[in-house]
Amino acid sequence: MFDAFPYDSWDEALEDLAEFWTFGGEGSTGTWILTVLGITAMVLAFIGFVVLEKRKLDRQQARLRASGALDRPAAVSLPTDPGA
Repeated sequence: MFDAFPYDSWDEALEDLAEFWTFGGEGSTGTWILTVLGITAMVLAFIGFVVLEKRKLDRQQARLRASGALDRPAAVSLPTDPGA
């Protein structure tokens, strides 16, 4: 069998691979800057999603109120005997 793994153990490999990073070594300033930028982008995208959905729900509510659909009582019949 052909063994292409150039290290004797994973511990040795992880020491070398942990430092392979375009913006600096493990735990460097570049890593922290990219982490903060990623988290900020995620939070902003989540806030944007919530705002967009709220606008859509408000428009739908306005349409339903204009049609009178929200003013009519719902015809729901509940069972009087919970064991039935």
